[in-house]
This record gives sequence, C-alpha cells and structure tokens, in this order.
Amino acid sequence: MAIRSILVNLDNGKHTPARVAAAAALALRHEAHLVGLASTGWIVLPAFDDSLGPAGYQETAIRELRDIAEGCVNDFRRQVERLSVPSFEHRIEVGYPVDAMPRAARYCDLAVVTQVDPDEDYLLRDPQLAPHVLLRSGRPLLLLPYAGECAVAPARRVLVGWNASREAARALHDALPWLRDAETVEVAVFETPEDVDLDHGDIPGADIGLWLARHGVKVDVKYVPSSVGAGEALLSHAADMSADLIVAGGYGHSRFREVVLGGVTRTLLRSAPVPVLLSH
Repeated sequence: MAIRSILVNLDNGKHTPARVAAAAALALRHEAHLVGLASTGWIVLPAFDDSLGPAGYQETAIRELRDIAEGCVNDFRRQVERLSVPSFEHRIEVGYPVDAMPRAARYCDLAVVTQVDPDEDYLLRDPQLAPHVLLRSGRPLLLLPYAGECAVAPARRVLVGWNASREAARALHDALPWLRDAETVEVAVFETPEDVDLDHGDIPGADIGLWLARHGVKVDVKYVPSSVGAGEALLSHAADMSADLIVAGGYGHSRFREVVLGGVTRTLLRSAPVPVLLSH
C-alpha cells in the first residue's frame, strides 16, 4: 500500500493541533495530499419560541455552526502552511462527523482521528466517530491517543496483534509503509493453546512473519499464550517493548445507526496510550 492522500478530522477541540501535526508529518514523509475536513453538525430547534422565532433561531444557529467550521479550516490552513505541507486542501461539510468522515475517507488512503478524551466538552467527544470511520469507510484508521506525543512518522517500534483473521491480514497490508520504516517490528499471537486454530498454520505467527520478511520487514514473531483478554495483553506487551505504534484488525459490524465492536477493538479505541492503526 502507498499513502498518497490522508484525511484528518477538524474540530475546535484542544487535540486538533496535535492531530493535524501528526497527519502533516505523515503527509510530508509519504509526499501525500492532506485533506482537512470540518463538519458543521446540525441544530435542534427548541420546543419554545424565543424572541427570534423558530426561523430566526435556525438561521442564527446555522450561521454560528458555519462560522465555527470556517474557523477550524482556517486554523488548519495556517498550521499546515507553517509546517510546509506542499499539497493540501480543506473542506466544510454540513452534517455530523460520523457521517461526513467515513464518506470522505473512502477517497483517501488513511483517516486520522483522536481517541475520545473523557475530560473534553461532551459536544466534541463523540464516541462513535472512530468506530464509524473504521467500519464504514473501507480504509485504515489511525487513532491517536488524547494524551502524550505521537511518533507516527516514522514509528520506530511497532507491535502487531495477530490472530490469523481477515481483518488482521488487512491491517498488516495497510501497515506496510510503517513496518518497512520501523527499526523493530514484533508480531505477537495472544491466544491460549486451545484457542489456536488451523488458520495459524503449524506454528502460530510463522507464516505471517515469512510474508512480512518477503516485503523487506525486519520482524520478530512471538507466540504468547495468555489467560487474559487479548486487548489487555496487547497493551501490556506494547508497554513492555515501548512500542510507539500498535497494528491490529478492527472487529465489529454496523447495523443502521448502531455500531457493535469486538472486545479487542473496544479496548484499543478506549485505552491505547500510543497510536493504533486499525483496519476492517
């Protein structure tokens, strides 16, 4: 996979500058086009008439939402110009980010969002944004932690969670630009012996390690029988090896407006202290 276009979510939250900086660093490293997307959201008309009347209230609210989105894209433009990103654009879409971001991500190679910060204003912490982009876009998602720095371009130490699934195979393919650049890549299988199935082959992780080596990746494969959940084991192992990127398959399904996630994906989205590359 080559990264030629990157989409980054824009809002007026405190984590946006760090998110844009990470996306810009990736764009510079891969000579990619950077797209900043701000969504206006929608308004909810009050149940009563104020002095403006319903029509006046709606017009004022829509104008305020548009002004906020324009402020977001202006801040984005100034930041990426300071960072000397040669190719970029910004857009404003009417609607919620959970709808606009998956749609726009289909026309890019990577989408970048930030983990939900529990201390941020509730209007800015939509817990469904990352799951919707992951499950509805058909593109890999780079999830940045809300706390700490993000060494995404390049990542020096990468941990891959491998369970021989379709989603994990997709994630490894999408992660090749990072894996080739990394100094250390560790593929870890966190499954009890009774849970290891035929998809792994004779030795869990050996076949995927050979595939990565053929792509020029310096890889170490470890089978780690674990009695705890794979998500918790993955985070613990990432801390032990000082990983600065985790790669994993993203599991779940979307039904109407509801997104249901697997346990590992849910753990990574909520708790990962380092960037996570997820693919579905």
